[in-house]
Amino acid sequence: MQDKGAAMTEATNEVLVLTALPLEFRAMHGLLLEPKRIDHAGTVFACGRLRGTSWTVYLAITGAGNDSAAAITERAVSYFRPQAAFFTGIAGSLKPDVFPNDVVVALEVYAYHGGKEDSEGFKVRPRSWETTHLLQQVAMYADNATDWRAKLPEADRDIKVHFKPIAAGDRVLNSPAGSSPRLFLDQNYNDAVAVDMEGAGFASAAHKAAVPHLLVRGISDMADGTKQTTDGVGMQESAARNAALFLAEVIAQISPASSPSGSNLSSAPLEPVNELIWHPLDRPVEVSWRKDLFPSGPHTSGPSLLEIHLVPVPSTVRVPVSRMRQLANELADLGRSRGFFSNLERLEVHDLADMIAVTVNDRRGRSAGLAITSSGQRSAWEPLPNPGLTYVLDEEHTRERITVLLALLEAVEGPATPSYAPAAAIEKTMLVTVERLSEVNRNSAGLRTSDTPIVAEPEEAVTAAAVASHGTELAEELTARLIYSFRTPRRR
Repeated sequence: MQDKGAAMTEATNEVLVLTALPLEFRAMHGLLLEPKRIDHAGTVFACGRLRGTSWTVYLAITGAGNDSAAAITERAVSYFRPQAAFFTGIAGSLKPDVFPNDVVVALEVYAYHGGKEDSEGFKVRPRSWETTHLLQQVAMYADNATDWRAKLPEADRDIKVHFKPIAAGDRVLNSPAGSSPRLFLDQNYNDAVAVDMEGAGFASAAHKAAVPHLLVRGISDMADGTKQTTDGVGMQESAARNAALFLAEVIAQISPASSPSGSNLSSAPLEPVNELIWHPLDRPVEVSWRKDLFPSGPHTSGPSLLEIHLVPVPSTVRVPVSRMRQLANELADLGRSRGFFSNLERLEVHDLADMIAVTVNDRRGRSAGLAITSSGQRSAWEPLPNPGLTYVLDEEHTRERITVLLALLEAVEGPATPSYAPAAAIEKTMLVTVERLSEVNRNSAGLRTSDTPIVAEPEEAVTAAAVASHGTELAEELTARLIYSFRTPRRR
């Protein structure tokens, strides 16, 4: 048992490959030169050079299921910090023209078990993750411009590689055509050509870690009730072998980051484990402030509000209308489960074409809300503390509240994005003062000479993984920027 450094002291080009089953692991393990064992967080990895390449592979078994795949993907990416992550193994076919021993490269992964059951029946709440475009392109090149099939047994050299979506659920699918499970997939995920049990967990974790990733599956059965027969004649082993050999060719065709002509696979660099890094933006991003989200609402009365926003970078995310409508209940449930809304507060839902928001406005002056826009921006706001006549921007309290709000926004089940540009602001600032809550004179108020908003603009980006793992540090920086803005205000 060795640690990472002892096993591969000279390695510079490293990828992660995960499998669900031992037979899938064996198919990939046989392609590695002098693999060594590395133990991390209870998972045993094999580490070796991929034959004929300069790439080092960290290989492990996750076990079956999306939850296990997500957990081990997250841990492995955080520890090994690979330049790309892959999942390989077997899958069942959903289409009559996708045959056993064929290979499927997932362009998109659907989590098909999510939804809501009510008196009207089951309503799908679709979630999906696209795999990395560059790796898709490398896979297409490997299929069309190399002779990788020459490494297969002669009987398998006419197999096809399909570049299509894959559906991932939490149970083995082996149902005849026309059965309820097959009809459900055909009606809701008709473009998926294969089904597995780990793809959604892997893709979700890889997206959150902002690591380039790809899912490669070999078809072992038709998922139509004949699985026992095909498994009995060794189709699982041959499908796993085909997927592993094709993945090996894909990895071989990636330009190593250390070569003069190589390209950096990651569009959003991973954060060092114990460091928060702010990345300069290539171009400014547009943030929808609370007054933009509610342009017809009153903005000159009511409490002074702290608002926090996470703007997706790059700004190409779009939330489907069907998903937007489902988010209203989810935002309300999330807010109540995290204590942001109380169970007794009456919530208002704002269902607009480009925004879904859940807010509370009670007679005591409390005004708070959660929102997500069609562009994927996540927003939250709440009143500043008001112990007397003045609203107080207390550094410690504000840092704690921004930490809570960032965790709340990170938990919203919105579209995945590699990075966010964080922004913060305080509106209605005439009665805002910067001091310790414990030292506030409840009977006095110092008026500012201007009602100019206090703003921390979205001028830099952090990875989505950093929002989840470095919330306190992120909150500390946003708080410092708000206090600086208070002392040197500028107009938006």
